[in-house]
Amino acid sequence: MTNKTICVLAAGLIAATYASSALAGSEFEKALADGAQKLTSDQLQERLTGKTVTFVAAGSGDQFLVYYGENNDSASRKVGGDKSVTGFHAFTDRDQICIGWEGRDLPRLRCVDVLLIDGTMYKFKVDGSLSGHITELVDGNTT
Repeated sequence: MTNKTICVLAAGLIAATYASSALAGSEFEKALADGAQKLTSDQLQERLTGKTVTFVAAGSGDQFLVYYGENNDSASRKVGGDKSVTGFHAFTDRDQICIGWEGRDLPRLRCVDVLLIDGTMYKFKVDGSLSGHITELVDGNTT
């Protein structure tokens, strides 16, 4: 891991710490109160590494194929689109997954908590709002 990557990851973790106070009364907290299971970093790594997921964004319903590579590499493409972006991801010691995309995003990381609700993985932003959910996982990179 390069120094640049380490600095970017540290910045994301600091931002996540400051945002945790905004979770009270959030969609995330309500889901936990209703029995959702927060996945640990180990569980996330086991479920996502080496797989492409179909992610459905909350609100818009847009679908994206997102690949979580074995070397912390990532790729994404909107379903029906022909442009793919690459980046990297990491599983944190706060049981979150963070992802950054090359180009427009660096050095920004987007970190999310993942809850398991009725067998489906839901991603929640650090402010506790719903980011979206995963509808399918397949082996390999299909972006």
